[in-house]
Amino acid sequence: MPDGAVDVHAHVMTGPAPGVDGAAYAPFEAPAEEFLVHLDELGLARGVIVNPSVYGGDHRVLVDALRAHPDRLRGVAVIGADIDDATLAVLHEAGVRACRVQDRFAGGASVTELPALLDRVGALGWHVEIWTDPREHLDLLRDAARRGRIVLDHLGLIPAPAPGDPDQAVPVLRELLAAGDCWVTLSGAYRLSPGEPEAVAARALRERVEAVLSAAPDRVVWGSDWPYVAPPTVPTPADHRAVLDTWLPDPDQRRQVLVDNAARLYRWAD
Repeated sequence: MPDGAVDVHAHVMTGPAPGVDGAAYAPFEAPAEEFLVHLDELGLARGVIVNPSVYGGDHRVLVDALRAHPDRLRGVAVIGADIDDATLAVLHEAGVRACRVQDRFAGGASVTELPALLDRVGALGWHVEIWTDPREHLDLLRDAARRGRIVLDHLGLIPAPAPGDPDQAVPVLRELLAAGDCWVTLSGAYRLSPGEPEAVAARALRERVEAVLSAAPDRVVWGSDWPYVAPPTVPTPADHRAVLDTWLPDPDQRRQVLVDNAARLYRWAD
């Protein structure tokens, strides 16, 4: 891996702590120390932790991890637009540089809060990460990209196409990337091709990845999605290397995505 490479999508949890009512899963043991081992196994220098939906707005585990490893970790919070200034300042001081909205599980801020959140966190230099199928909120996302910085998780969360079919995500992602300050995370291949091994899923998504890289090579980052909540198979370090070889075979482009873009997005120079 190039020096300074970043995994921009992971979660940390500390056992079966009380979760959010109606959450899609129960918290399990995935401490920050194990995430650092994962980074080391892949030869990655840094990582970004997203507060899991099962914790809702409880950021204690996230903040503890960020404070314990300030040189290696940044964070993504789950907040509402009504968050008070003091709490926002604590999160920023700890190393949080973004917040997330989603419309799939209990415990997260709603996608409909996106405009208000962009106004709330923009002064801090944060962006908003979005966990949704963009086809369901296209007008909202288009306007948001003109208003602030947004990041579409997991290549837009649109399922991978069947063999021989066109990828329906390609025109949607191109439109949003052209609309404004929109970024895309290359991650979650196993989520988009259920039942397929990570490397096979990555090949099925190659057209989508190439379209995103062609449209906005300076607004693409990569994440592993560690520790893989309810995957059909658990990706290994070798699986991730195979995905990166499929999606980012060119060393210069790999460095841009894994190092330069990620450092700029999560403001490692701050």
